[in-house]
Amino acid sequence: QYHELIDYGYKMMSSVSLDFKKVRVRKRVLYFMMGATQSYAESILKLMSSEPVYEKPGESLLRSQLEIWLNIRFIYSSRSEDKSRLFLSDLVMESVTFAKKHKALWEKYPKWNLEFGTIKKFDDWDKFVSDNTYLLEKYRKEYKDKQVMKLPNLYDRTIAIDKHLEKLGTLSENTSAEKYYTLFYPYFSQSTHANMSGLQRYMRGTVASPEPFIDIDSKPEDAERVLVISYMSYFDVLHFFLQVFNVYKENEYKRFKQYAKEMMKK
Repeated sequence: QYHELIDYGYKMMSSVSLDFKKVRVRKRVLYFMMGATQSYAESILKLMSSEPVYEKPGESLLRSQLEIWLNIRFIYSSRSEDKSRLFLSDLVMESVTFAKKHKALWEKYPKWNLEFGTIKKFDDWDKFVSDNTYLLEKYRKEYKDKQVMKLPNLYDRTIAIDKHLEKLGTLSENTSAEKYYTLFYPYFSQSTHANMSGLQRYMRGTVASPEPFIDIDSKPEDAERVLVISYMSYFDVLHFFLQVFNVYKENEYKRFKQYAKEMMKK
């Protein structure tokens, strides 16, 4: 069923054309986020369908898929373009931060080979920083963007989502963004960051046990857990995407919705 949903999602997404000059910013951002979701979902399905199953790398991809899902909900947790424009501002600010750090490293070690694309010497970054800073200020004035220096962390974004739902009177256990963040995101981050809690996930049993001490691959039931969460996240993002772009077809999506309900009961 997941294979069919992903194939259907790809077909429907490919049928949508995007005119940058005519659509709102958050609709553009949604389009790109749907593309990233499609890529993560396909990758997770391939990893979980292999033998042996590599559940933990799948968890790292699932972490990113969940983050995109929460970001989409954050962007659409108000009627204004403020939150989507915040993502664009963050893109520019992150680029400037990278440029400054790269330049500082180059100045520290001038004999190292640190060329980066068209940047051939460390002071080439000055124009890059200047151009992007000007661009940021220009659009902040043009669109009256708030002078926010940093995008809120993911947890704070979930709080903003739930506050919005509370105002609408639709906050519940099933809709709470904070709940899904708390239950899943930190857990799936363990194998991604590979700190001690993450490394411990690769160990099973004891040296004396018949099972391997270092757990390189995983059991089929581990893969099923990842696939269920990935399916539900992808299902929700695709459903929303199709509605926003006015290509949702109830009769075609009905079977996927029924399958999602059955998985929720489990």
